[in-house]
Amino acid sequence: MINDQTQKQQGGDHSTNVQGQSVVINQGLSYSDAREIALDVYRSNFLQLSKNAAEVARSRAEELTDDFLKTLKEKNSEALIEMEQPSMQAALYEAQKQYAKSGDSELEKMLVDILVQRAQTSERNTKQIVLDEALSVISKLTQEHLNILSMNFTLIRLSRGDVVDPNALIKFIKDELLVFFNSEIDYHRSWFEHLSYTGCVTPLDVGGYPSVPQILLVQYPALFQKGFDKAQLEEKMGRPIEEFNAFLMPCFHTLNLLQFNLINDDLVAEKASQVGLSNDDINKLKQMFKAYMMSEQEVKEWLVERIPDFEKLIELWGSDQQQFSKIKLTTVGIALAQANYKKQVESIDFDLSVWVK
Repeated sequence: MINDQTQKQQGGDHSTNVQGQSVVINQGLSYSDAREIALDVYRSNFLQLSKNAAEVARSRAEELTDDFLKTLKEKNSEALIEMEQPSMQAALYEAQKQYAKSGDSELEKMLVDILVQRAQTSERNTKQIVLDEALSVISKLTQEHLNILSMNFTLIRLSRGDVVDPNALIKFIKDELLVFFNSEIDYHRSWFEHLSYTGCVTPLDVGGYPSVPQILLVQYPALFQKGFDKAQLEEKMGRPIEEFNAFLMPCFHTLNLLQFNLINDDLVAEKASQVGLSNDDINKLKQMFKAYMMSEQEVKEWLVERIPDFEKLIELWGSDQQQFSKIKLTTVGIALAQANYKKQVESIDFDLSVWVK
């Protein structure tokens, strides 16, 4: 008697055997599957609208979904599998809802950026929670609100390792700081209060951040050295200048003078220790570094001479009537500041994990 249900299989080393009358194999999530899931999320949840409004909303939701999945596939195609997770579907629906309502193309860019980061954060941690919150908060902010966050982030949280000479600093200020500032705008106190209400900032406990020139002095001190001559160095060190050539370069600001070739005195001390200089020599080099720095006022004058528009921001930042220097970004504020930064400075990409774990 023949048993039509009898089945036999063999497989070699490292093979995958599948046996059954009806077999479905799922080894990952395809782009088309991810897209279908994403659009099902929208169709199943968005409120009923009139025919015309519904068509506009659907079109916007599809636009955002396609941009998000295309970008995610380019950056990390393996992360498409996250579309099967309820929490990721909820995050996507929040973004779809916000863009379907507004149709703001600038908002869409930021929503896509946040979604891509969210899809690549599979573990439930602070970063994932912050990104989820950012998706719901962003629609409550105007472009001016977002620019205030990015200005604060640029000055307080960001130190660019590629800013190694005065020309690079000028370019950085023009292209990556002043793009967030408009001298014609009246920055109303209520804007800062609203940022606090949305959870993007908190007030600093005491006083405020230092002045803009002082912040730049601390971040990029080597760019503001006034310089010294051979005799001044030899008098301080008590030895021939040739022994310290590895630490020196022509001064940025004064012809025929010298300055240190490292960005700050801590790096000077680190290098001095590596080459075997004594603690006494290390301390003298650090003193020398600090002794020939510009003052805060000199830094301001140098900056304003080269970037006249910068003076208004310097003044507003230091004003007792304004809140620029008196707010601290929260984790959500940092996430939104970065998303806005990347939208307006397209050559830049950030890893939020540097600031939010």
